[in-house]
Amino acid sequence: MSDGNTDDNSFHFIEEENKRASKKNIRWFKEMINFDTLREAEEWVYNGGPYNKIGIEFEGYITGDPKLAYALLFKLIRGKTLNHNQPFLNIFADEEYVDGQILYMVWVS
Repeated sequence: MSDGNTDDNSFHFIEEENKRASKKNIRWFKEMINFDTLREAEEWVYNGGPYNKIGIEFEGYITGDPKLAYALLFKLIRGKTLNHNQPFLNIFADEEYVDGQILYMVWVS
């Protein structure tokens, strides 16, 4: 039986983990395009560059489209799970509310 605090505890753990993963000194790539479907976002992330460039040309990716952030995060975690030769050790995600818009961030270290 759940005490109802499981989600709160998970959120606090993620929040604390993101605080430890400093967002400073990261080369960010910001892409403010939007897609209608998750499938389109997955194709863009995998074939359009962000997946192949993160950790090499930049460490962090910022987007206003949650589908792009989700697709990139999924591909990175899947790649790290299946292939232990990734050039980075950790994968992080966060969101921030800036100038009336939610920005989704994915970064590696």
